[in-house]
Amino acid sequence: MGLPNDSILVTPGSGATVATHLISAKEYQVIMQAGVDGNILNSKNMYFYNIPEQVHVAAASTIHWDLFNAHASLLVRVLSIRQKPSIVTAVTGVAFSWTFARTTAVGTGGVAQTGVLADLSQSALDAAITCRSKPTGGATPGVTQSTYSIHSEETNVGTIVIASSGGLELIPLGLIPPFDERGIILRQNQGLSVTQTTNSAAGNTGWTIVFSVE
Repeated sequence: MGLPNDSILVTPGSGATVATHLISAKEYQVIMQAGVDGNILNSKNMYFYNIPEQVHVAAASTIHWDLFNAHASLLVRVLSIRQKPSIVTAVTGVAFSWTFARTTAVGTGGVAQTGVLADLSQSALDAAITCRSKPTGGATPGVTQSTYSIHSEETNVGTIVIASSGGLELIPLGLIPPFDERGIILRQNQGLSVTQTTNSAAGNTGWTIVFSVE
């Protein structure tokens, strides 16, 4: 169905116009759904970061990426973070422990990532919202969101299942579509990071981070 084809006037107050649409010879009132943030569903600008597979590091507490919102008024709503272990590179793998946490300072150094637009007609991502892989400074850890483990052996059954299903989802199930639209909120000077806590260089991992800005 395209745009509404007609409207009716509601007389209370100023007589606001209500959209209708013709279906089977009858006009039906058009309803537009809004999310928990008050925005019409699917109306917000969406972005994602696709961090290519990068090697694990034989160094304690290596931050693999950080995402940070330094904007004074924009709100970042992180809807999905998928960790994708490599099943292409042959390694003698080990079980890796990871920490997913909030951060209280922007990362420095590393490789700055480019935000990809979900719709090429939307605005480019604001420069105050940043993401970098392997930051060498900053990205100060705050509250831990979760800790978990993934095996890096490409023939490991669990690794294969995670990789072939699109990756391990780090956002709690109850906060992501279709269950909810809230995600994890990043207000001014708030961020997220994932840290490799196992001291090993065996294997590679990539990431996809999906978020909206409002």
